Amino acid sequence: MSDIKLLDCTLRDGGYINDWNFGEYTIREILSKLVESGVDYIEVGFLRDCDYEPNRTLYNNCAEIAQILPENRGKTKFTAMSLHNKYTLDKLEPYDGRTIDAVRVTFHDYDIEEGLTYIRKVKDKGYKVFANPINIMGYSDEMILQLLLKVNEIKPYAFSIVDTFGSMMKDDLLRIYSLIEHNLDRDIVIGLHLHENLALSYSLAQDFINMKASGRECVIDASMLGMGRSPGNLCME
Repeated sequence: MSDIKLLDCTLRDGGYINDWNFGEYTIREILSKLVESGVDYIEVGFLRDCDYEPNRTLYNNCAEIAQILPENRGKTKFTAMSLHNKYTLDKLEPYDGRTIDAVRVTFHDYDIEEGLTYIRKVKDKGYKVFANPINIMGYSDEMILQLLLKVNEIKPYAFSIVDTFGSMMKDDLLRIYSLIEHNLDRDIVIGLHLHENLALSYSLAQDFINMKASGRECVIDASMLGMGRSPGNLCME
């Protein structure tokens, strides 16, 4: 299934459990072990306006991220997440291929335009960009279609189905995926980010793989032991 990739978000989503204070040794170990396991993408944490500490996975720029990346990166690519109102893009260096490869940008249904403008600016710096609308379950079909029209104009690397509150059922996933599959530019990857509120994340991930259209590239998020904002995410294991 070369058209389905795995993205580990332990160091970012897991940070809601420990205030992103994993400890520098643990951060390095998690990164190196995930690279050894062949995970396609690793999200190293948040890009955020903050006071940088080596023990935490919150960063002001790629220079800080570079300090914790393993020398052997294998085939793994690295990402960080950013919210348009919590990170000043002037701090983000132009892409040089030495640190992160992609930025995942999140936005709410009430600040879509700000989020999309932010995505354009990140893309202009040379990074692959994931568009991650928060709580897609709160969007009507019409809202999703309107958003997809705008996303197609920008052409980010990926557009993600984000079940922020873990309220998604199989019928919801089928409805939302069908809308996206038939209206999103074919060159844009579809992502899936699930939470475990209903203990359905593993089942939904399997459903997603089965319903995925042939030829469409996809990225599925997961975290080690499901670590993430209570009650957690899809387990990487």
